[in-house]
Amino acid sequence: MDTSSDWAASALFSPSKARVQQAQAKDWAAVDAWLAKRYGAKRPPAFEKNEDTLQALLTLASLNDSADEQRAQLDRIEKTTLSSLSKKPTGLAQDILQTILAQLSNDESLETYAELIVALESRSTDALEIGKDIIALTNEDFDAKQQLIRANAQLAALRGERSHLAKTLEQLRGEAFQTPSDMIDNTNSWNASAKKLKAKIGEYDERLAASGSRTNANSRTGSNGLEMVQSLTAENERQKANLEKLEAQLEALQELPPDVKAARGIVERAREELRGLTERRDHRFEELAKA
Repeated sequence: MDTSSDWAASALFSPSKARVQQAQAKDWAAVDAWLAKRYGAKRPPAFEKNEDTLQALLTLASLNDSADEQRAQLDRIEKTTLSSLSKKPTGLAQDILQTILAQLSNDESLETYAELIVALESRSTDALEIGKDIIALTNEDFDAKQQLIRANAQLAALRGERSHLAKTLEQLRGEAFQTPSDMIDNTNSWNASAKKLKAKIGEYDERLAASGSRTNANSRTGSNGLEMVQSLTAENERQKANLEKLEAQLEALQELPPDVKAARGIVERAREELRGLTERRDHRFEELAKA
């Protein structure tokens, strides 16, 4: 089956798979270009094209390109270094060397030159190297002076901070921060007062407990007496109501005439009137119930 047709069919039904296959095709193209560059006119050896082989070849190509770049950079550095060493001393190094040689006489030139080499701890007797050492020494001297300036500034700041701390310590040692002379006496007095208060509190607690027990006993006795008083009061009220009822009945009997027949007639009329009022009341209740 044709590979391109399979790729087209799978791409038609799966866009994501199509993107993956397209990326793999670009990677294979880059690998083929790298192999062609490496082998030149020769044909690269045959291998199976799969995903593992592709990843391995991509990694190898990346590492090879990085190594080539590092090798090229190293070559440029070597060429630059050789070119600078092959040139004759010029500039500041040559000026320093000429100044030193001009100040020396023929007799003492060799001795002074040797002392200069020893003082600089130079590893070579070459004039160019000595000039470089002198320049390096000058740079070190400048750096040391700058460090000394920064150290002096830090020292001045530390001294200022020390002076500030000394003033603060002097203030803390002043009378405002000293403990009172009678602090020990006051502390003893406060402790004694605290002990007395604790004793009083215990005494008051005992008194309150005893008073509470008596109050409970009295409250029980008082509650019984109160119930008795309430019962007698209720009985008195009932007797009073009965007395009022009897007095009302007595007044009704006193209004009756002394004649028995006349009294019975009045009583009968009153009963008839009562029955009429009762019937009228019942009738109204029935009407209200129906409504």
